[in-house]
Parts: sequence; structure tokens; C-alpha cells
Amino acid sequence: MTTQEITFTNSRGQILSGIVRYSEPVEPVKYPVIIVLHGFAEHKHHDLTADLANSLVHYGFLTLRFDFHGHGDSEGEFEEHTIHQQVDDVFAALDFVSELPYADKDRIAVVGTDIGGNIAMLAAAKDARIRALVVQGARSHFDKHINSWFQPHDLSELMAKGVYQHHAFKIRKEYVDSARMHDVIDELGKMHAPVLFIHGTADLRVRIEETRQLFLAANEPKALEELEGADHWFRGEEARSQLLELAVTWVRRWVR
Repeated sequence: MTTQEITFTNSRGQILSGIVRYSEPVEPVKYPVIIVLHGFAEHKHHDLTADLANSLVHYGFLTLRFDFHGHGDSEGEFEEHTIHQQVDDVFAALDFVSELPYADKDRIAVVGTDIGGNIAMLAAAKDARIRALVVQGARSHFDKHINSWFQPHDLSELMAKGVYQHHAFKIRKEYVDSARMHDVIDELGKMHAPVLFIHGTADLRVRIEETRQLFLAANEPKALEELEGADHWFRGEEARSQLLELAVTWVRRWVR
């Protein structure tokens, strides 16, 4: 097994940190690619992101997981990050893997968890290089995401002052402005990559009804899997195994 710590640059010139992983080939081969996107305020070493990327390699894929700008080991400050730039980071990741000699640029899928799922959908609506999607625990509307992190008075302070110190992070109003400029449901109508939506019935972070709304709005081909008892991060060996199997089956179906 080969694991490489890599860097690539987004359109703002920020250096993004990632990890490429693939099986050591017996002979020259171009692997189908899966890019794994982490969730809000997470990073490439988050257990769900890392587990998915590492496990998918055993099914014959080359995987890339990376830190969005302002996250983990990538350049930029968390408070500066926006939805627009995260989508651009995905385009930069697509550019990077497309140039790898052992990656097949015509067979690229994206797996996104939490807000990473939303970023995956927005990117796929604009870039046909993404041939298939797996979206887990995403939001149907960015306002629901914003409201889950900020009480009304905190959000008012953020928008009035331009910056807010949450107990877990510092954020600027540009993030909210950027999020509100994207209508996820509308963008789904522009996306034609086959998409699998996955949601755990015990997810207390994002209501399952949100994924059901996404599924209804998406174009065919599409599928929805609701996994009984799984939480937002699919903790536990059985839940994680089910998530992995569903992702592998879907990507193999559409990224041959």
C-alpha cells in the first residue's frame, strides 16, 4: 500500500494539504479515483474521512483526502473560508488528480460527508469530471446549517460586526453571505452525475428529512439509503461497514 502526503494549490494561491493512497501496482495501471471531502470544521484526519479514504483503497480505488483552505494543515485561516472557495478547492483537487500518472482522469467520483456533501454537489453541478457522487448527512438548505451553529442573537452579532467568536471557532460574515448565495435544491437541478444519498436514522445533527428533500430534487440516476440506527458520523463497526459497502457499490456501478 502506498501513502503519499501531497500538496496542491487553489485559485487563490493557497497550498492545500492532502493524502493520496493506492495499492502498489504489480504492473502499470490507472486507478479509478475517489476524492473524499470532510465536513464543517473538520479535516482530512477526521476519523470518518480518513476511514473512508483508507478503506476504499482496498476495493481498487486511488483516494485523495485533503484539507479545505483554512482547515487542518492547509493554508488560510478558518475564519476566512467560504463556500465559494471550498468549491474551488474541489476543482483544484480535480486538476491535481487528473495529472497523476497512476490515476484515471476519466473515472473520478467524490464522496462528501456533512457539508462536504453539499460542496460535492455544488462542484458536480459545474464540473463534468465528477462522474459519480456519494453524499452523506448533507443539508438541504445552507440556512439550516447556519442556524444549527448560531442562535439568532449570535447570528445578528456576526452580521452586524462582521466577525463572531464561536466557542469552537472564529467565523466571518462572508461565510454566511457565501452560503446564502447557493440554493442547494436549485443546484441539484443542474447536476447530472449519478448520486447516492445516505443518511442515518439516528442522526441528531442533520434531520433525515433534509436528505429526503435532496433526493426528491435530484435528477436521475439517483438512490437513497436510510441506515437504521446510524448517527451523523456513522460511529460503530457495523454502521461504518454499511456506509463503505454502499459507497463502493454505487461508485463501481457508475465509474467503471
